[in-house]
Amino acid sequence: MALSLEKISEQAPGLLSLAKTASHAVDLSGLNGQKAKVAVALDFSGSMSRAYKSGSMQRLVEKALALATQFDDDGNIDFFIFDSKAAYLGEISIDDFAGSVDRLTNGRRMGSTNYADAFLTIRDHFGFAPPAPQAPPAPPKRGFFGLGKAQPAPIAPATPAPTTPADIPVYVLFLTDGAPDNQSKAVQALTEVSTAPIFWKFLSIGKQSMVFLEKLDTLTERFVDNANYEPIGDVDAISDAVLFEKMLREFPDWLKEARTKDLIQ
Repeated sequence: MALSLEKISEQAPGLLSLAKTASHAVDLSGLNGQKAKVAVALDFSGSMSRAYKSGSMQRLVEKALALATQFDDDGNIDFFIFDSKAAYLGEISIDDFAGSVDRLTNGRRMGSTNYADAFLTIRDHFGFAPPAPQAPPAPPKRGFFGLGKAQPAPIAPATPAPTTPADIPVYVLFLTDGAPDNQSKAVQALTEVSTAPIFWKFLSIGKQSMVFLEKLDTLTERFVDNANYEPIGDVDAISDAVLFEKMLREFPDWLKEARTKDLIQ
């Protein structure tokens, strides 16, 4: 259930115009009534320093929050950053979004670019980690001094993989300005998390499209096609209407496939 525009007007009037634009984009995408938890994962590597200092990342988070109000009536988004490691920094709500990016990243040092840890950290944060692998069975027991007939090893109880579809899918807005340090680990991780009810919207800033994100968008080994890539260049130069349209592109297709594969209800 979407957060009403009346409530947004009362609690976060500075977000109202964005919420209206987001609402229109959701209407056009046919996603009215769809519930989803929205998260943002921002590249916190050294090359992103200017984007943070200029306020571009704060403005992007506000747009993500406006979109989240159309999918979840709690008025919150989960905020992650990734550099050499990924970290969950907390929730951003319609009550405290002003200056939230600076507040939550204050005191952190920028590092390199680790996509894989971001994928796995976010999956685990939302409770979609697979069951822990079972320990190998103990070696067969024999009689005294290793002689005699071998005794059967005890059988560990099987732990079935979760099969209950999730009530609410997760939509992750993942923004970066460069390829990861370890591309093979990123491919492996995105493939691994394709069994979780999470859709990854990759955005890149900069003058050129990112070949590696295009590769992630077209991986064939995944359980479902769980990602879409859109280059946006300058966050502040693109219109809000176009940005929201890009943010929602392929999300409806993923929802259909995820339901077919019993990832979501």
